[in-house]
Amino acid sequence: MPPIYLDYNASTPVDPAVAAAMRPFLEQAFGNPSSGHWASTPAKAALERARGQVAALIGAAPEEIVFASGGSEANNLAIKGTFFAPNRQRAHIITSAIEHPAVLAPCRFLERFGASVTHVSVDRIGGVDPDDVRRAITPQTTLISACPRSTLGRRSQERCRSPPRAAPTCRGTQRTRR
Repeated sequence: MPPIYLDYNASTPVDPAVAAAMRPFLEQAFGNPSSGHWASTPAKAALERARGQVAALIGAAPEEIVFASGGSEANNLAIKGTFFAPNRQRAHIITSAIEHPAVLAPCRFLERFGASVTHVSVDRIGGVDPDDVRRAITPQTTLISACPRSTLGRRSQERCRSPPRAAPTCRGTQRTRR
């Protein structure tokens, strides 16, 4: 029996419609949208069009939309950006004890700069109790990065296996909040 892939939050096959929409930018209009030369123009226009579409979808202004290359970059940008914001007056961050390393590493890094980080506990299946998060909030809390079902990560990741002639059973999965 072939293995069952359960980490679709980290990596998935590209949907054919997405591949078709991206093909012109992979094969013809591949210029860096941040460059100022002729090859950047089509990519820049497409990027700004996408930014406007995402903004409209979620009720935001286009200038509020920031695209990142992946979840780790986005987490670093959000966590460190919030802490190092020019007008920041609070320095308390709440996360769970088993968040993805892309969340825990920047939190550890910020502790060296004076951040106070609270790691709320999780239940036996990685669930964060919203009441625990509420109790951890202080007047100094500036950011909460904890998902309802946290990434089990490398520390407690288990493989999903299918015993011969039986339905698949799964003892643990991994997911990210990208």
